[in-house]
Amino acid sequence: MTPAGQRDYSSAYLTRHALERFVERFGGEPESAAEALRGSLARTRRLGRNGSNGAVAVLAVYRGRALVAVLQGTRCLTVLTWNQFVPHLAEFGRARLPRKWGRVLRRLVEPGEGDDPDARSGCVE
Repeated sequence: MTPAGQRDYSSAYLTRHALERFVERFGGEPESAAEALRGSLARTRRLGRNGSNGAVAVLAVYRGRALVAVLQGTRCLTVLTWNQFVPHLAEFGRARLPRKWGRVLRRLVEPGEGDDPDARSGCVE
């Protein structure tokens, strides 16, 4: 089960285009690309929705790098690096970059650690 504020898109249909872009932009072997991309899509944060075609952009992390997947319905259409996605923020209803960028990425990588107030203060029982 994913933490609050995150979504699991690991069951989305991965198009050939999305898998090719994933291999091209994030490296790895084409044979294991589907498994690696599904693993990243298991913990995502929604960035926004394109009103003209209903596509949704979600943020994930793969090997310490920000990955943006564009999904429409149950299909993953393409995969972008963060720098490729930034010029398209407005298309997905975002006027500016997300706040507290480091914390957003940390929560996608480390399950639940940023949510516990005792973990933040360093208190150990």
